[in-house]
Amino acid sequence: MNILQETFDSESFKRLKIEAISRRIREEGYSLTDEQLAAIEEHITAASDDVLTINLPGYENADVQISIEEEDITRVLDEYTEKLSDEMPKIIESTSELVLANLRSRAPEMLSEHAELRNTFEEHISQKWGKPLELLEMFIVIATEAGDEFNKEFRPSASQSNDLVFDVLTRLHARSCHIANEVLTLLKSGYADGAHARWRTMHEIVVVGLFIKEFGQGTAERYLLHSSIEFYRAGLQYQGYCTQLGYEPLTEQELSRRRSSYEQLVNRFGRSYANSYGWAAHALEKSDPKFSDIEQAVDLEHWRPHYKFASHNVHANPKGVFSKLGLYPENQELLLTGPSDTGFTDPAHSITISLLQITTFLLTLRPNIDRLSICHILSTLAEEVGNMFLSIQRSEEEASQL
Repeated sequence: MNILQETFDSESFKRLKIEAISRRIREEGYSLTDEQLAAIEEHITAASDDVLTINLPGYENADVQISIEEEDITRVLDEYTEKLSDEMPKIIESTSELVLANLRSRAPEMLSEHAELRNTFEEHISQKWGKPLELLEMFIVIATEAGDEFNKEFRPSASQSNDLVFDVLTRLHARSCHIANEVLTLLKSGYADGAHARWRTMHEIVVVGLFIKEFGQGTAERYLLHSSIEFYRAGLQYQGYCTQLGYEPLTEQELSRRRSSYEQLVNRFGRSYANSYGWAAHALEKSDPKFSDIEQAVDLEHWRPHYKFASHNVHANPKGVFSKLGLYPENQELLLTGPSDTGFTDPAHSITISLLQITTFLLTLRPNIDRLSICHILSTLAEEVGNMFLSIQRSEEEASQL
């Protein structure tokens, strides 16, 4: 990627030498034609040592000794640098246009090559992880269809009775199914770290879902209404940076409308409701609860090590820089920029457990034999998914140690 710079540097230095030599020749009283300047350039280009013998057309019999000192080059360089600083933006712009045009012309061929490489690699992943990935997909489809049928059956009556717990759990379940499909897609393409990062969100959904189920209608209402708190905060943040970002600011009417909703909710539920997890403050009896407090309240804090591990693939901390699921233990110093064929077990097993949890929370709102059977089937499959992925992982770890 430094070809342009290296070419520019070499050409620039050659020009400096040509200019320095030309000046010294002119100082000796000789005028130079274009042909003679071309001869100097040819000699400099072909020279293999520090001593140049230049035969100038028209001066074949002249015996002129030219000594180029460091200060000669420095003097020309200073003038050249001053002139170049003014011209550099134009040079960069014109050069960039040429390079970009070349890249655009080559794009179809380049992208076709990358697509072929990607398809070949995904076929390799399918051969290696195909069976557990198929089982994971089967698991996701069953959970999704169970949630869909549950929602269709009970949505009318839940709407009539204003069952907010039902509303929250069905929405959280739908979002979980969506994330599970994202994880499946990432794994099929070889992005274990990205899949693990998406599971982190799934765990948060599970914790929130169980918390709302256990604490009931009032907490569900606070949770749903809290979007207005977040909406107002987002508006203030947007308003503070919109000009800098080049966006139109919110109107005073719009901001006032958001502020009014915010203040009404704070007046109704108390000042603590304005905090990030203020919707859980009343149930937890804490003025400023954290996610870990909600996690602990539903006895899911034992997942915190896994949650923290997945967080490394979300945040820009050093652990996420130096430790990747997509790299074998002995290759952690490599810089992973694309897909890999390892590290699938943690995100795959985690996502099945979390989807099992949120599906169970939902279906047991209205339990019957069929829905309890679905929960049992999903539990069986979740264990099977984990075992299949783990078996392949252990085999590849053993092979890498040979």
